[in-house]
Amino acid sequence: MGFDRNHEGQLENKSKTFIKKLKLSPSLSSVNGQLAYPDTGDGELDAAEYFFRCGVEAAQRIECDRFFNTLNRLLLALVYSKKGDWAEAAALGKKALQDASSQAGVIMPICEMILGAIFMENGNRKEALKHLENSVALLREMNRQESLAKTGNGSPPARVKPIRSVIDKENAFQEESDSAFFRIQMFGPFRVFFGNDELDPTGWRTVKSRDLLAYLAHQNKPVGTDQILEDLWPDLEPDKASALFHTTLYYLRRLLQQFTDEEIIIRGSKRYQLKPGSVLIDRRQFEAVAQRTVKKTMNAVLANELEAVVPLYRGDYLEDLDYQWVIPVQEELRNIYSDLKQRLAVYYLQNKQYLRALVHLRQLMTQNPYSEEVLRLLLRTLAEMGDILALKKQYAIFVKTVLNELGIKPSSELTAFYKELCAVKPAQKHA
Repeated sequence: MGFDRNHEGQLENKSKTFIKKLKLSPSLSSVNGQLAYPDTGDGELDAAEYFFRCGVEAAQRIECDRFFNTLNRLLLALVYSKKGDWAEAAALGKKALQDASSQAGVIMPICEMILGAIFMENGNRKEALKHLENSVALLREMNRQESLAKTGNGSPPARVKPIRSVIDKENAFQEESDSAFFRIQMFGPFRVFFGNDELDPTGWRTVKSRDLLAYLAHQNKPVGTDQILEDLWPDLEPDKASALFHTTLYYLRRLLQQFTDEEIIIRGSKRYQLKPGSVLIDRRQFEAVAQRTVKKTMNAVLANELEAVVPLYRGDYLEDLDYQWVIPVQEELRNIYSDLKQRLAVYYLQNKQYLRALVHLRQLMTQNPYSEEVLRLLLRTLAEMGDILALKKQYAIFVKTVLNELGIKPSSELTAFYKELCAVKPAQKHA
């Protein structure tokens, strides 16, 4: 049974009136403006999908505020609902709601509001009402807490929890994130966060204290003193290396103690490690999803799961550390990242979601500009889109790159494949 549009309009007007009455952050007006954007013709929905998906990846890659990352996911889910893709809309909306549940501020009520809009599109009046009521209840509670804080009768909670629980926490990393003291980024430049605040890179007493923390996070298991000395001070005599290690360990512990009284670096049987559960590491999250999904058949739900994890790869693993033990892991993780993105690209290409395939393939070509395998997929995607001009330009760039930098020409197989694509008229491709 379809959803009553008159009732839908009443619900929407009531929500907007209530938000206006609360006089909350101007960001809510911005949300309403963005919500209007996907409500366009079918041709523009593809563009909206493309840009919101780019927004999700960009926000994660540059460690943007989690509010905007979650908001982009919500708007992307709304686009899918308007395209009639309810499975993808529900999967993304659920993930966004899970992310929002661990954040303070207005993101949770916004999430509930947008989910309500999605269920309106789907004609599910019961679910729409539930999410909109949750949104109103959350906003009312926030307004009450703000009033109490202003009058000195109370203080706002660190996190506003939803009145109704609509999802189960299936992601183990969410629980780990809630209990972890520090968050460490191993991909790209080494970065450490306490809550939402980054430890000032200039605050390290020595570069080695930074490297020692990176090393312990890298090991993810107890490691003996001798191994630490060999890996971090390979060119020094054992006595001198040992003295430097203990000095460095002292500096590192003092730095961490500025943020928490908990002992983050623990020692037992002459072995050192980071206290389990005290640190959330992006590499572990990345590897866990990659290992769990490697043999699964690609579908919409799995694609969304991979889309959520590939942005964790912000660059080469520990790219600013120069040690031999980093190199093999760098190469392994780079290959895993490429495989994940290529799986996504192939899936999107097979399902005629060309813009989404294009995002991954262009990034893969930037990472590996000499790959004929990736280029073939990129050329095929451009051909299916009917963009022969872009296809020819991409091929010309590849030919010039491999000739100038490697002194070789494309393989005969690639050349034949390219000519075959150019010979087919766009009108014939979609016949």
